[in-house]
Order: sequence, then structure tokens, then C-alpha cells
Amino acid sequence: MRIAKALMIVALAPSPVLAQTGRDTKPATITVSATASVESAPDKATLSVSIRGEGKTADAASAALAARQKAVISGLRSLDPKVEVRTGAVSIREAYAGECDNGDRFAMMSDDPETIADTLESMADTMLVTADDFAGGVPARTGKKDCTVVGRMAQIETSVIMNSVKDAGTAVGLAGRLGASQARIVDFSLRDDSTASNRAIARAMENARAKAQAIATASGARLGGIVSVDDGSERGMSGGVMMDAMQSPAMAMVPPIVIDVSPRPVETSARLTVTFAIER
Repeated sequence: MRIAKALMIVALAPSPVLAQTGRDTKPATITVSATASVESAPDKATLSVSIRGEGKTADAASAALAARQKAVISGLRSLDPKVEVRTGAVSIREAYAGECDNGDRFAMMSDDPETIADTLESMADTMLVTADDFAGGVPARTGKKDCTVVGRMAQIETSVIMNSVKDAGTAVGLAGRLGASQARIVDFSLRDDSTASNRAIARAMENARAKAQAIATASGARLGGIVSVDDGSERGMSGGVMMDAMQSPAMAMVPPIVIDVSPRPVETSARLTVTFAIER
């Protein structure tokens, strides 16, 4: 009787080999990749504006820069009162006239009559010295002997973010009129792309499920639930109007010239890799 009970217990106990096999068995799956894109009208324009001022001294150049900066920003705010201004690099350096061996020298360019006169006078002096040397058989002077500091140039780089996308082109022209040495549209974009991103993800999931369903049907299987999802996203932006100009702040009273812009929609993309279970 004891032997019979022992045999019954052994027979009812699960085999370690069978139990291990059951745990290691993985469901059959299908893994597919799918993409989708949605388009949205941009609600933000980013401009890059470079402003500079010149003068005989550093203080004069800085004062000219400050005045020109105020004129440019005020003008842009007349187009878009909510414009956001973010300043970047600020620099000041010497302006030279004559033959200089410094490849990074800055040639004085100013609309100030006094500064222009001083620059021309310096250049004339240099030409006279060169002519006298030539007449006397003296080799032409080169390098810093002929190089003269005629003033200073102060410069600031600025990013401008506009809500009024339609006025971005007009803003480029107005910034040039008010004294910006360079103004251009960097890009058009979305202030908040979460809604567009969610739409793209939803469409990518629909595409992934349809693709997996087609594969399952073709293989004679039934599509099951989702096992795993890997996601990634991409965004594309467009931009591109540039204008270089340097004009007198006195022209601010003239209405700005309207430059129409029609930016292409901002494309928001999503890519999903989805694994579905399948049942035979």
C-alpha cells in the first residue's frame, strides 16, 4: 500500500523538464515598422538680425549701436507687439584704414559724414606717402607701417521670434531700413508641436496595425494584441528670406514695404516599430 501511494505521488508531480519548457515558450509575433506625417501651418517665425554701430571711440561706437538697436527693435514691435528678442554675441573691435597685414581687419563703413571724412583723409594720407616713396625709389611700405586705426565698430547678434508669421518678410526689410547690417528669416516652426506629434503617432500606429494584419492574413494566422512599441519622431521646418541692408534710422517714418511670405507647412513625422502577437 505504501509503495502504491509513492508511485501515485511521483506520477502526479510535474516533470522539471516539462515545467521549464512551458516557461520558455514564447508567443509567435510579427514586428513591423510604420511611418506617418502630418502638416501644420507654422505659428512662429524666427529671424536673425545683426546690428552694428561705428565711431571714433569705443563709447561712440557703443552709443551708435545702442541707438540703432533701439530703432530696429521698436520698428519690429510695430509689426508684432509680442515679438520676442533674444540677444546673442556682443563684440567691439578696431576699424582700420590702409594696408594692414591683419586679415581680420574691419574696413570702416558708416553713414556718418564725419566718420567717412576721417576715413577718406586717412586713406589719402596713406596714398600720398606711398606716392612719395615710389617717386624716391623707396620700396612700397607694407604691414602695420601703413595700417591706421580710424575708429571702433560695435556689433550685436540678435534672434527675433515673431507670432505674426505673415509679417516676417516685411520685418526683414524694415530691419534693414532701420540700420540692421544683416536680417534674415531663419525658419518657420510651431510653438507647440505636441498636438501634431500625437496625430502623427496615431496615424503611424494605424499604418503599423494594417501592415501587421496583412502579414498575419497572408500567413494564415490571427493577429493578437500589441507586445511592444518603440517610437521616434522627426520634424521638418522651412524658411528662407534674406536681406542685407544698412540704412539711416531717419527713414523709420516711412511705412514699411510689405514683403509677402507663404511658408510651406511644418511637417511632423513619427516612426513606430510595433510587435504584435499572432495566434495559429
